[in-house]
Amino acid sequence: MDNVTHALAGMLLADATTTWVSSRHPGRVPHKFAAVASVLGIVAAELPDSDLVYSGSVLGMGKLGYLLHHRGHTHTIVWAVVGALLLWLVAQWWLKRGASEDERTWLTRDGSRPLLLLALLGTLSHILLDWTNSYGVHPFWPFDNRWYYGDAVFIVEPWLWVVAIPAVMFARRSRWAPVLLGVLLVVILAASWGLGQVVRPVAVLLTVFAVLWLVAQRFWTPTRRVASGLVAWVLVTLTFTLASSKAEALVRASASAEGADLVRDVILNPAPGDPTCWAGMAVTNDGQFHRLTTVLVAPWAWSGRTPASCAANYPVSSRLGGDVLKALPEATTVIPFASTTAVQWRTSWLKPMSDMLGLAAERCEFAAALRFMRAPAWQERGDGTVVLSDVRFGVGGGFAELVIPFSPDQRCSLTDAWIPEWRAPVL
Repeated sequence: MDNVTHALAGMLLADATTTWVSSRHPGRVPHKFAAVASVLGIVAAELPDSDLVYSGSVLGMGKLGYLLHHRGHTHTIVWAVVGALLLWLVAQWWLKRGASEDERTWLTRDGSRPLLLLALLGTLSHILLDWTNSYGVHPFWPFDNRWYYGDAVFIVEPWLWVVAIPAVMFARRSRWAPVLLGVLLVVILAASWGLGQVVRPVAVLLTVFAVLWLVAQRFWTPTRRVASGLVAWVLVTLTFTLASSKAEALVRASASAEGADLVRDVILNPAPGDPTCWAGMAVTNDGQFHRLTTVLVAPWAWSGRTPASCAANYPVSSRLGGDVLKALPEATTVIPFASTTAVQWRTSWLKPMSDMLGLAAERCEFAAALRFMRAPAWQERGDGTVVLSDVRFGVGGGFAELVIPFSPDQRCSLTDAWIPEWRAPVL
């Protein structure tokens, strides 16, 4: 999830904390409490991304280090709890600094626990939000090394910005914070209109809702603002989650005639702002062949959307308008599954499982990358170089593409200590 969304979640949680504490202790809450809560909420909501400090070249693993370690150990419940405790101690120190004796007493008795809860909810909110998209997290490490994917929300979801920004804008006491939040609201609406990733009816709906929501928030009480922001956020997430669940069920049902038990994974991404159109990919494995097959899904027939209309409304550069697998030389339009009115199969790519396992045995970089890659595809060049891509994120130079040179002596350039024990999604 993008960092603006994480920060907005932290602000909503901070405002909820401040509102709740103020209602329980009217007239007794130190003026500084709201500012400390706001900073704590934002920092806690961003803290799991601290893995960016070491997930790249610091470990000497290059791009592979980023793939293996971003959303790694810091995106776990263990680290969320430890990080929250550290931030809570810092927040208490900051709040007590320069405070009167009465304020210190109040903080120890009544203000400390709400700040601890805010810190915990903030760090955990980051993991939950990252779970909602198709990149994934493994929150239960070290007890469970599997990746978990929500496949529900696009990496930058405009509806979350639109419901949250007006709800937190009027609670900010700083002169510049409301201005910055207003600029962000304009930016997301302009992007919805101008980048071609949001269809025009959705852009219109986003804009009209944003104006009406902003006006309503201006006249509501602080309690009503924060409650409406949290409820709207949950409703947006639930809408996309339910649509994702329906889309996955439709994809698996469409493949059932040919053996749904062979479908190892279904990867889904919604159109930004639009839960009625989904681009997806089925990963199948029958023990002999590894196959990727792209698909379009329109899960709600009552919306009037069909897979064909979804594709027609988006540019070729997008996942819905284009087809990422077509960039692979061996891709074919011969699909082993039958399309339906809600599911349109597009392109398939097939390789023997023995090829994947052989390359993993020969090249440690390939084996390590499989601990991250949910939809791996590879090409072998004449000089022995292997180009390995996670097709979730595109083919042809994307951030999840690795160029693995041939090594005659099969020498491994990786340090085993820096390879995390994530369970390979495709094996």
